[in-house]
Amino acid sequence: MSEFKIVSEAFEEKLTLPRLTTGNADLDSLIGGGIEQGLFYLFYGDEESGVDLLIHQILVNSLLPREKSGLGGKSIYIYCGNYRRERTMLDTRALTYLVKAENMDPTKALDKIYVICNFSEDQQEQVFKDLLDLLRRDSEIKLVAVHNIAKLFTSNNGARNVNAGERIMRLQRVIHQIWRVCAENSVALVASCRPSKSGSNRIPKPEGGKYLKHKASVIVYFKRKRKNLASAFLVKHPNQAPRMINIELMEGGDLLGRITRPFRTLLQEEMDNLKRTYREALMDAKRREAFDSLLHTWSSEQGAMSYARVPTVLEVMLLTAIVDNRKLIEEALKQVKMMRAKLEEVEAGLRKLLE
Repeated sequence: MSEFKIVSEAFEEKLTLPRLTTGNADLDSLIGGGIEQGLFYLFYGDEESGVDLLIHQILVNSLLPREKSGLGGKSIYIYCGNYRRERTMLDTRALTYLVKAENMDPTKALDKIYVICNFSEDQQEQVFKDLLDLLRRDSEIKLVAVHNIAKLFTSNNGARNVNAGERIMRLQRVIHQIWRVCAENSVALVASCRPSKSGSNRIPKPEGGKYLKHKASVIVYFKRKRKNLASAFLVKHPNQAPRMINIELMEGGDLLGRITRPFRTLLQEEMDNLKRTYREALMDAKRREAFDSLLHTWSSEQGAMSYARVPTVLEVMLLTAIVDNRKLIEEALKQVKMMRAKLEEVEAGLRKLLE
């Protein structure tokens, strides 16, 4: 016998399902509490909007355990573009930075991300087969992220395309196949694309025709307003009205980021932790003295370390320790040179006496 639920109960139950964070609380709220498995999310904007790096952030967040607003599984990244012309696919440097920022082992974390590259329309039309094969072989996959899902079918390479209509129809089949495979396996689908160049609307449509806009469950358009501020427009949502929010970007405007704790606070916590654990475990008294001298170095160079563009606090501390060691080595070399010069003077004096 079929089990029936009233709408309010079903809605409340849906709200309790695990959601994947985008890394920004305001953006999570805009899209209904985060990314839900089985739904299709489309984020679009130009190169300055931060969408590309947002996709990388979502890839990393999907690896986090559920208690940290992740999905606790693996993910698939699908690249769509002309590598010969763009010379870029997955930004591994940014991905490693984000992984380390979440205190994950980069080697283990990156092993949980599958990468599928499509360099032509024909390759993208067959991607659903690779996608289906991976999902059948690995039940831990919880997210599929597609970078520039419409680009291969909308780029004209500077020439008129007489088969534009046919290409859009092929793109529609690709979108449907990827969406169907993800929906049938309860996998979250997140895709990015560029805004359409046609029209003069305040909020441009996503490129790729009306079908992409129809198929996506949630659509958000991003636009950079100034260096550290972007606007996020909720274009489509199954149960929320369209609206706009402003999102503060991290220093430099590099990432649709989270509120970060002050560097000095993180540094002090790291030093206190090392004093309690590492220093007390050192057996050699001289090594403990050497560690204490590094504590002094770290404390005196907090300003320089806070400006270093290095992923984690501990790595900045190691960098500063290396610099301090180099300073001591240079001082020792100068002393050796001075002693050698004096020794040569003494030897020269002795030779004169012996003559």
